[in-house]
Amino acid sequence: MILKKLKIWNFRCFGTNENNQPGLDLDFDPKLNLLIGANDAGKTAIIDAIRYCLGTQTYDPIRVEIEDFYQNPDTKQRADNFKIECVFSDFTDIEAGQFLEWINIFKDDNNTTLKELRVWFTATNRNNRITTTLRAGVDVEGQYLEGEAKDLLRVTYLKPLRDAENELSPGYRSRLYQILKSHPVFEKKAVNEKHPLEKYFEQASNMILQFFEKDTLDKNEELNITGEELGGKKIKESFQNQTQNFLEKKDTRTPEIKITSTELNSILRKLEIILEENKSGLGTLNLLYMATELIHLKRENYLGLRLALIEELEAHLHPQAQLRVLKSLLSDESSNIQYIFSTHSTLLGSSIPLKYIHLCVNNNVYSLNPNYTELSEFDYQFLERFLDATKANLFFAKGVIIVEGDAENIIIPALAEVLDRPLHKYGVSIVNVGNKALLRYANIFKRKDNSSIPIKVAVVTDLDIEIIENGESQKAEQEINNKRNNILQKYNSADQNIRAFISPLKTLEFDIAMGGLHDIMDKSIQIAKKITTKGEWINEEELSNLNLDNHNNENDKIKRSIKIYEPLEKRRASKTVSAQWFAKLIREEQDIITKLKEDYRNNTGIKYLIEAVEHVTETLNWQYDANNG
Repeated sequence: MILKKLKIWNFRCFGTNENNQPGLDLDFDPKLNLLIGANDAGKTAIIDAIRYCLGTQTYDPIRVEIEDFYQNPDTKQRADNFKIECVFSDFTDIEAGQFLEWINIFKDDNNTTLKELRVWFTATNRNNRITTTLRAGVDVEGQYLEGEAKDLLRVTYLKPLRDAENELSPGYRSRLYQILKSHPVFEKKAVNEKHPLEKYFEQASNMILQFFEKDTLDKNEELNITGEELGGKKIKESFQNQTQNFLEKKDTRTPEIKITSTELNSILRKLEIILEENKSGLGTLNLLYMATELIHLKRENYLGLRLALIEELEAHLHPQAQLRVLKSLLSDESSNIQYIFSTHSTLLGSSIPLKYIHLCVNNNVYSLNPNYTELSEFDYQFLERFLDATKANLFFAKGVIIVEGDAENIIIPALAEVLDRPLHKYGVSIVNVGNKALLRYANIFKRKDNSSIPIKVAVVTDLDIEIIENGESQKAEQEINNKRNNILQKYNSADQNIRAFISPLKTLEFDIAMGGLHDIMDKSIQIAKKITTKGEWINEEELSNLNLDNHNNENDKIKRSIKIYEPLEKRRASKTVSAQWFAKLIREEQDIITKLKEDYRNNTGIKYLIEAVEHVTETLNWQYDANNG
């Protein structure tokens, strides 16, 4: 039995679509599901919706609040009801037998018998009085779901920032106690039958009583007692004498020192599970707590739902521990546990196969399963090899810039700051692919229905036209335009959320040298050339005495750009170092905005990078300024 589907109407951030369709209709993988995305994207709402509908193994109380009802962002009006529906499938015959009153058994088009169970939780707010119901069944009305059937659908839930130490501590509310008492090992065949643990505790209690009856202990090799060690008779007598002074003359009761209770439940409440005698850290305790819960979920002969909801799997865990947990879940083929967990960890986001990821964006959820994306099988294989923790920050971004190298990765954030569009303020991430495989990353955001995930994506790429020494291109203008149009057609989505921004002619440094920032690019490359020749970083004195090649008097822009770019093309200067200095110099240039506006209005130089920044942040409206002087 698995949770196949979740539907939500008017709960938290998920409203209702046209024709009363659910605001969220989400299919789950039978094994693993990762909810990932920025804060307030709906991850917790999804997990809480499942909890509200099914309840938890720990019987946590569910209290519906006014804030749980969807609020329209425009009218600020709250819905007066919400509904959460869970659909279950893949029942064994024995599992299905537990839900005969509610389950739907039918045949599909291939005449295969299928079993499906619909369970829905509704809440209604009338005059600030909230009422809830839980129903299940085939028809619209359904029947109340109660008793054992309801308990069989409870989920194992690990809350975020969980207090593993408290959960595993001995006591009445001990989670270990709750798990142990439900295990078959601790079941009694008859009410008055003594469990082996009870017998052990009775034996221990008798030995303790004997300790307080004697002045000197009897020799006992097993307990390493020599016969000369003192017993506790004197202190017991002191308790008896002092107590007798407070009692009536005829009161014959005397105090005894013993183990308080030897009943099985009391014994189980005293137990704790530890990895070491010293106090463990939060991470270790969290691992132990998760292991304890999963052992409980894997128990034999359990006919209920084996579903684990884990919020923030990475809580208190360092990166290697996160990976061990994830790899363990992925490799565990023997159990039939279904996992739904959320994360803010780029490491986990990059380590799990994409097909298991549900990307939460703008109060909607987009599965990265092959049934929904434009990614090919080879794309999946490629991304699982190369989508590392640094690139996985795209899962948390409100805008993404995909670049093919370090130069763009360094220059674009600096340019955004100069434009007063700092990327971090807009939640924009840069993904440095490090090669030409830009399309594989862009296709993560493309959907099979010709739509795209509503995240602004700018793909920054080079046109890479060959320029010969006389300043002419080896390709005709029409061929250049065709190449540019092919790139746009390949990357751009129909809704324009995903757009390609292409260097006008050759590559980033060459094309910047074609515009108003040519002097800054020239200086940056010459500094990088000096550093490359010298073999170490350049100091301020050397920088001030640096003799720059004078390319500024070159009238032909293409010839000028060829000369400026030459050290990079012939590998006499580092592209990365050049980019570092270019980013530094444009931050320091007092007249930088004037130069940027010149490129922007003349459609030259660095304009395509400015447009990429605009696409993922805000429009600059510089063209409007130009039209009005």
